[in-house]
Amino acid sequence: MPTTPRRRQAFTLIELLVVIAIISILAAILFPVFASVREKARTTACLSNTRQIGTAELSYTQDYDETIIPNNVAKGGPTGDPIDQQVAGSWVNIIQPYIKNKQLLFCPSFDESREEKAVDAADCDGDGTPGSRESNYAPNELPPPSQSYILSHYGIARNATFNPPDTSTCAQPGSYPYSHYPGTGWSDDNSTWNNLTLASIVSPSSTANVSDGYTIISKDNKYVKSRYGCEGRYRHTSDGANLTFLDGHSKYVKGNPESHLKTDENGCRYEEFFTYSQ
Repeated sequence: MPTTPRRRQAFTLIELLVVIAIISILAAILFPVFASVREKARTTACLSNTRQIGTAELSYTQDYDETIIPNNVAKGGPTGDPIDQQVAGSWVNIIQPYIKNKQLLFCPSFDESREEKAVDAADCDGDGTPGSRESNYAPNELPPPSQSYILSHYGIARNATFNPPDTSTCAQPGSYPYSHYPGTGWSDDNSTWNNLTLASIVSPSSTANVSDGYTIISKDNKYVKSRYGCEGRYRHTSDGANLTFLDGHSKYVKGNPESHLKTDENGCRYEEFFTYSQ
């Protein structure tokens, strides 16, 4: 008796299209989840870096009579030292004996475009339009990310004062908040070495000295510059930045860190995390 040949089992075109559609839907759902998980891991890695930097800072202060680690021991600016001396004298090299790991100074979440967005913001160094920082406080600083000009994806404070309070006017709406950065280093005109110690810090646990930002060699290859505070605000997927405080701990602060304000007894506003004298 002749046998009936079996039909070949195969997917029809419609079945194939259905399978492809299902895979596409699953990919569209899962890929953003994977990206989010990856970015959370990067954010955690960056926070871990800043914690280790904080521990290294405390070790430095113990070795140097509680002196806060300098931004740079070389002079910057138009009348400063040559660039090789500025690089050698930068905090990124001063801190190396205490961390022994240059990779700690780099954050896997760093992205040039997000850094520029933060710097251009009206509550940072620009007016809210792309490239506006070029005519404000940070002219021509950010180099191409592929270059070796980036010394660190974190910035550190220098001893600097902005908008010192005038008790007769500071309570008026719209007045600029006071900030007093907690750092050791040269004055703007290189005439004075400001040696700041932990004893000068009113509240070490709420005063930040390192944050998401950058330490770079300027595009003109003349200056080492370090920016911390608002510059790292958009580094991670959420709106905020990692800060390292002078008691050694680190934490993620939502929004622009420089927009966290407090008011003193005279009604003067000051930046909570960046005013060591309050």
